[in-house]
Amino acid sequence: MKESLHLYGNELVNFNTFFSVGYAIGLIPGQLIQTKVRASFFLPFCEISWGILVTCIAQAPNAKTIYALRVFLGLFSAVFWPTAVSMIFNWYTPAELAKRIAFFTVSDAAGGMFLSALQAALYTNMDGVHGISGWQWLFIVSGAITIGQGLLGLVVIPDTPAVTRAIWLTEADKTLARRRMAEFGATTSSMIPTKVVVQKLRKLIVHPVTYFFVAAFALSAWANRANSYFTLYLEGLEDENGNLRFSTYQVNVIPMGGYALQILANLGLNALSDWKQWRWQISIAPALLFGIVLSVLSAWPSDWRVILVFYFLTYATNAGSPSLLAWLAELLKKEPEARSILVALTVTIVYIGHATIPIRVWRTSDSPTYPIGFPLATAFIFSSIFVQLGMLWWGRRNTQLAEFGYDAPSNTSTRTDEESSRFDRESLEGPGGDSKTFNLKVSAIEKQ
Repeated sequence: MKESLHLYGNELVNFNTFFSVGYAIGLIPGQLIQTKVRASFFLPFCEISWGILVTCIAQAPNAKTIYALRVFLGLFSAVFWPTAVSMIFNWYTPAELAKRIAFFTVSDAAGGMFLSALQAALYTNMDGVHGISGWQWLFIVSGAITIGQGLLGLVVIPDTPAVTRAIWLTEADKTLARRRMAEFGATTSSMIPTKVVVQKLRKLIVHPVTYFFVAAFALSAWANRANSYFTLYLEGLEDENGNLRFSTYQVNVIPMGGYALQILANLGLNALSDWKQWRWQISIAPALLFGIVLSVLSAWPSDWRVILVFYFLTYATNAGSPSLLAWLAELLKKEPEARSILVALTVTIVYIGHATIPIRVWRTSDSPTYPIGFPLATAFIFSSIFVQLGMLWWGRRNTQLAEFGYDAPSNTSTRTDEESSRFDRESLEGPGGDSKTFNLKVSAIEKQ
């Protein structure tokens, strides 16, 4: 692709930047739309649109065309990740969350492994078939797979237990799902009035957990940008005679080892997180190891084998985010809409960083040592650790948030019987609810 479209400047970084711009724009509106439109309709629409745009890249004549396509790809792609995480929050209890989020997270790594194998196969077997280059076939095949996935989504996406219409769930399954979530006091998402959304947003904007989580997650995500340029490093690695060490086929295949490490680390550590309820421990421990790995890469060892090992370790230490998300879900178990919007807000800020930071920090001209990139990534990950420790301190002093949500009293130990009655009533009635709604819900619970 580089040779076909003459991409010899900073185009690779710019492709990611334009995608990040579209992604950041689409995140919060995508979640707000889903307070009115079912995910089982909206998400497939975005996925199908995304797939069509991917196939269009195969015919792009130059980098400027791809820049425009990448903005729209980011816009439609923005809906998927926070929506999927929100659905996991709505269907699983705290003891199950980290492992399930890890399964979802490693699907991205598994997709990377599949893509690496697909790239290698298409380059070897399809390059030039019907006058189409191997890199063009990659976009055609990837787009076609995504369109099919979007059509399948119309049937398989279950929305939330409160409003699910999934044909593959029986009424007994749906009732069980609602009961499971109610038993540990979680509220699941439903279609809610605009007035209530606005109220939630106002409380979210000023709440300390918002700032702890946004900072912790964003700093970690910006640090994890460090392994995005592994393929570029492999592609330019030369031996003592100035010859490339790895062929194009090998460059496509080698990162599969990193993805495999990421899958094993994520599933193993986050299963432990659920088993022992070690949220902050599993979130912080891989981040600490990642900081050590980044410190070594900042020094840039002289032996390419050492660099290769530590590049692989950047995948293995990228395992803390599922536990961090599970931690958030436990803190905000009474605020399902706020959880979704907060995740979207956080990823918006992450992608604003992804759109701007690499332009100066991860420049192609600085490859492979990245004298600014690796030290800054190291600072980001250690800063994330300190912020998470702050969130741990705050959470232990404010346990009422998990019990009552944003409307919790400031001190549960001094709460009166009248306050208890009001909060218990509001948890059933909902913000802006009425007595009739309250009585109907009480009757429903009594019947169960």
